[in-house]
Amino acid sequence: MRIWYQSLGRLDAWGGYPAHLGAMIERARSATTEIVVNGTKRGIAEYHAALAHEAKGDVLHTLRRAVAEGADAFVIGNFFDIGLGEAREIAPFPVLGLGETSISLSHFMGQSYGLICPNAKYAARLEKRLRADRLDARLAGVAVLDMPRLTTMGDAFDDADAHARLLQAIEQAVERDLGAAEVVVPAGGVVMALMDKAGVTRFGNGAPVLNGIAGLVAMAEASVGLARLQGGTFTSRHLSHARPDPQERTRIAELYGPDIYPHWTP
Repeated sequence: MRIWYQSLGRLDAWGGYPAHLGAMIERARSATTEIVVNGTKRGIAEYHAALAHEAKGDVLHTLRRAVAEGADAFVIGNFFDIGLGEAREIAPFPVLGLGETSISLSHFMGQSYGLICPNAKYAARLEKRLRADRLDARLAGVAVLDMPRLTTMGDAFDDADAHARLLQAIEQAVERDLGAAEVVVPAGGVVMALMDKAGVTRFGNGAPVLNGIAGLVAMAEASVGLARLQGGTFTSRHLSHARPDPQERTRIAELYGPDIYPHWTP
């Protein structure tokens, strides 16, 4: 099994995060699963709308490469799931996003969940997305940190004092804002990795911390296995993710180029 893990971060812009992300993926994968980790050339703050728009093109470009290289699944390691719907329309295999998968997994663990967000704008845009996708039904609260520049969190992987300060801020925010949350979900791969590095798996009130990176890998493996059991069927081709018919695809290829929809048999 070969899974493509698409991080939306520029891998040289986040301090020790890429190395720790790789270690988390290595622990999570099955022995027979190969995982290709890929970053982007520009990604540092995709919670800004303009940058999210640019990042979507990066995701779809690498998705087409994953199709060409024979991947079995594609996962988007970004909590906003940038490009998820478009990728599902294009790909012949399961496509999962860190945000949707993490929230779905939290439903297996408890009746409500709370999010840890780096800053107020991040939280506002994420809550808007959750409402649009109807993922907010069990949302019990949002703990907001004061991290206006996300890449500064990368310092906490190599600086023990910075790591300790960030963990203290997280604990205080969770205690203040997430008392009604049965499951705590760090809203982003970097925050997930920092909490994993610290070994934080549960808060003092008993609420577990979801390791969404491990969950994303596990669910991708399960999705590939389920697709095989279902004769190759996983993503619905009715309505939302239906592809253009062959005649329309011919015209699309003339206008957009032959690679806009990779060739595969639905």
